[in-house]
Amino acid sequence: AAVYVSLATLHNALRLVDELADAGGPADLGRKALPALHQLVGADMLSYNELGPAPGQVFYCAYPEDLVFSPASLAAFAAHAYQNPLVSYYRATGDGSPVKISDFVSRERFHRLALYAEFYRHLPVEHQLAVSLPGPAGRVTGIAFSRSSGDFTEDDRDLLTVLRRPLVTAMARARASHRARQALTGPVGSGLTDRERQLLELVASGRTNTAIAHTLEISPRTVGKHLEHIYRKLHVSSRAAAVYRSTAEAMTSPPANTLREDTSAPG
Repeated sequence: AAVYVSLATLHNALRLVDELADAGGPADLGRKALPALHQLVGADMLSYNELGPAPGQVFYCAYPEDLVFSPASLAAFAAHAYQNPLVSYYRATGDGSPVKISDFVSRERFHRLALYAEFYRHLPVEHQLAVSLPGPAGRVTGIAFSRSSGDFTEDDRDLLTVLRRPLVTAMARARASHRARQALTGPVGSGLTDRERQLLELVASGRTNTAIAHTLEISPRTVGKHLEHIYRKLHVSSRAAAVYRSTAEAMTSPPANTLREDTSAPG
């Protein structure tokens, strides 16, 4: 189906990519994305969530950041998170498109869920719209928008459809940066200087020499010189080979059970 959005929305989507360019990993991307997304899609609460692969494995961060909950409430969320029909849909289909709770269940049926009774009813979560992002096998990764009243509209869905593409791009860069950082703290990066490790991490996230120069406040020529030194130390001859060498041995660690960040609430 055709998606209609304004030129201003497309501009905001491109700006979002720029704002998320320096995310150091998936969790960091979540923290940076939520305030920006709140300006684009009206909601009472937003959350970045990683669920699974095992039951009870939950990582999250939320916006606004002043929502505080008891350990019992957080345990209830971890225990019942997969009752959310959006999570079930993403887990079953692998389709990352924006979907709403009302696409699947009535409000009355939603209220009968243990997840609602033990957790959501204490929050501004009567309506929810979410988008899923690529993640490790068996893990559901996504961003949820929640409201206490007034369901999300098809215009909201269209907007999130457009925003998903830059979010997917930013997530890929964040994961590459995270893998590179892990690898570069080990044997592969032991012969590199701190600046060379920083620069190679930016290369791994897909940044051009010009973008790297802007981030590090150096000239593109200096970036090129650093890359020449990195190639020699890693015994490679190209950017692609350097990135492969720096990331091939790294593995992303799964999140611990029921992790919290700051005082935020899951969604």
